[in-house]
Amino acid sequence: MRRYTTLTIESRDTIRCITLNRPERRNAFDSLMMSDLTQAFDDVAREPSLRGVLLSSAGPVFCAGADLQWMQSTSPATDAQAQDDAQRLTRMYRTIDEVPCPLIARVQGPAFGGGLGLLAVCDIVVAAEDATFSLSEARLGLIPAVIAPFLLRKAGESFLRRYALTGETFTTSVAHRFGLVHDVVPQHDLDERITELIDTIMRLAPRATRETKRLIQSIRSLSDEDREAACAKANASARCTSEAVEGLRAFAEKRPPQWADGQAHQSERKRPEDQHVAGRPI
Repeated sequence: MRRYTTLTIESRDTIRCITLNRPERRNAFDSLMMSDLTQAFDDVAREPSLRGVLLSSAGPVFCAGADLQWMQSTSPATDAQAQDDAQRLTRMYRTIDEVPCPLIARVQGPAFGGGLGLLAVCDIVVAAEDATFSLSEARLGLIPAVIAPFLLRKAGESFLRRYALTGETFTTSVAHRFGLVHDVVPQHDLDERITELIDTIMRLAPRATRETKRLIQSIRSLSDEDREAACAKANASARCTSEAVEGLRAFAEKRPPQWADGQAHQSERKRPEDQHVAGRPI
């Protein structure tokens, strides 16, 4: 497996764990981390056997957004430099957003600026109840422009108007209300909840799960008529697959389908020390 300077990458079976690993810089993005994250998620997209990804971070902060020390090293930036950085950052978010299997974020602490952008491109976000959030760019004379499309889609215009125009720090309950965070748990229950979600995903049909995510992504910009046609076509295609045949037969026979049978047996014999790699549940 490829090694990265700013990330820790580990796998167990068909789950990939990607950990932001710049705790001394509050896991903030610099040029190298942007490249590492883009490449790491490109790698995920090329591995059809993967059934899920966990995005987490080392240290007490999830992600502080852009590394201001890195930005100041090229300040004032030329137009060409600024455009290049913005395009690379956009590509990073898009690559994460388009990863074909379920992506879970584990948020143990503050997520500011670009850190909120990461949450906007994850499928499922689990946060500690004492985590904090902020669109803090305007405090620094910046604009949350690159992450705005992802946040608009995820949390809506009302959220952006309220928090991008104040730069306020807000709580997990607010993030939950606007759909940025799905599950809120005590800090000490984070790993248990992540493990439960991964076990749930592992019981799903692998191809059907990927096709479901692909469908959701593909119908975003379609008209109502085109969306209905695309969904009808996807429904018909799914019914003709071997997974559907097996899933329906397993239901009728009151047994786990083939893709979940091994996972069920594994869960029954799982030892506590087997449930985590590098402090992260997988």
